[in-house]
Amino acid sequence: MDCKQCGEVLGTGFSFCEACGTAISVATESNLAGVQSNTISIACACGHAEFDVDSICENCGRKQQIIDFPDLQVLNAMTVSASHRGLQHTENQDAVAMRDSDGIFSLAVADGVSTACRSKEAAHVAVTTALASLQTHSDMRASQRLQIAVSAANDAICALPYDDHTLAEPEATIVLAMIEAGQLHYAWVGDSRLYVVRHENVVQLTEDDSWLNQQIKAGISINTALKDRNAHCITQCLGMRDDVPVIHFASMKLESDTAILLCSDGLWNYCDSPAMMLALFDSRLTVSEQCLRLVNLANQQGGHDNISVILHRYSPSV
Repeated sequence: MDCKQCGEVLGTGFSFCEACGTAISVATESNLAGVQSNTISIACACGHAEFDVDSICENCGRKQQIIDFPDLQVLNAMTVSASHRGLQHTENQDAVAMRDSDGIFSLAVADGVSTACRSKEAAHVAVTTALASLQTHSDMRASQRLQIAVSAANDAICALPYDDHTLAEPEATIVLAMIEAGQLHYAWVGDSRLYVVRHENVVQLTEDDSWLNQQIKAGISINTALKDRNAHCITQCLGMRDDVPVIHFASMKLESDTAILLCSDGLWNYCDSPAMMLALFDSRLTVSEQCLRLVNLANQQGGHDNISVILHRYSPSV
């Protein structure tokens, strides 16, 4: 998302542009039909969605849970992001950024590593730096632009102060997508993911930099690997000061009516298979409604991590 006044790339959670001071117009619950407050309720942990007058679940007796409304940002009717801190964290260490530059869409999701210092700042720096770099190097081939953008994001995180040595250095994952002339170009480091959804089919385009995948490639069975305490550890991220991250790239030709989803693991941990992810999509919903549905369903499943999504519905005319 860019500042309407000066074009500065904006991250999540800001009410004004840091470059020029212009107030940011962010879509919130008050301009979504039928929603009038800053909080929403979610279904009970037991799956029941009806509560009595005292907000007690009629099925299991738990108190109804009220959460802050997700941070919803609308780039246009077909490009929307939603982010929420989840139910178990006091702050949101994810960041998202979106840009439309003459019909070329740049989208980024970053997830600050929770065991690192300045995680929230690292994620914000990653997405804003990456999108600014894509804009600066617009005359280069897509693969070069992505390489430079992710490398710049890594350098920006490495430049952050490492001022809490009880934690790791500032680190974040990133997934970056660029949609240009009917092509989807994308890059990633870590375990933030990119999916495409079309005609009742979901395809995961990224492969997690994870200890689990590393073990599976080495011939260890998935059931054995999943039992290890390291199963969900990432093996690559931005900000590793003693190593250079491996940046992955790919591209694909897009067809009409394809949805492009970028997300942090706060969503996909609850729907790790394509079939489970597909079950979360409802073709009757607007892009904004679908983004909110994804975030809210993750919270309904426990909301153990920050949750961030960007959804873009591709059409050659958009």
